[in-house]
Amino acid sequence: MPHNTLDEGLSRRCYAAPMAEPSGLFRSTDEHEDEEREEAPRSGLPIKRIAIVCAAIAGVAVLVSGIVYGPTVLRVLQQSDVELRSPDQVGAFTLDKSDDAKDTAEYVRDAIATEVNLDASVGLIYKDQAGSVILVAGTARVWKPEESLKDAFAVVADDSGGVGNVHDVPAGDLGGTVRCGVTTTQDGDLTVCGWADNGSVGVALLPGRQPADAAKTILDLRQAVEHRP
Repeated sequence: MPHNTLDEGLSRRCYAAPMAEPSGLFRSTDEHEDEEREEAPRSGLPIKRIAIVCAAIAGVAVLVSGIVYGPTVLRVLQQSDVELRSPDQVGAFTLDKSDDAKDTAEYVRDAIATEVNLDASVGLIYKDQAGSVILVAGTARVWKPEESLKDAFAVVADDSGGVGNVHDVPAGDLGGTVRCGVTTTQDGDLTVCGWADNGSVGVALLPGRQPADAAKTILDLRQAVEHRP
């Protein structure tokens, strides 16, 4: 039963009371005596029992809501205080602080943050000997992580036919969903990896890297950028 219907039913059964008829000024003694005889049994209504039953019904409704929504709500609350950091060094990766790198990272960040409705976000470019990696990470109350990650992937591959061969990879200690795939660009295949949990979403573009290497890279970058209290 939908919650609205349950709430309305409880309200009607537990709180609705009949309206008393106004007393007449000219009533016979017999009428008063008849009324007293009719009203006498009313004093025996099990008010406490009715209240207990109504409270029990309401308690069941709350319990059902907790069973249905409780796990997701709990995870969202637990992961709602994610802090994003931008370390200068992550393993062999160094943060690129050049103006061109900042402009590129912010451009990608703005597109993803708008589509996924991120509250706070960062756009970063890290580089090592193999090349550069564009990383976008943001925080939000994410009720459906898999759908948010799918939306983020769609933004990245908007003009290239989507991200193919998407598969799950180990999420590590931070949990959530972590996936990698490949999208085709004018310069060749581009590996895309990302994560999503109930408090954050992140996507990395990893040109020139194989999916197996990219999966390790996204985990390393995520652990360096995403922090929970």
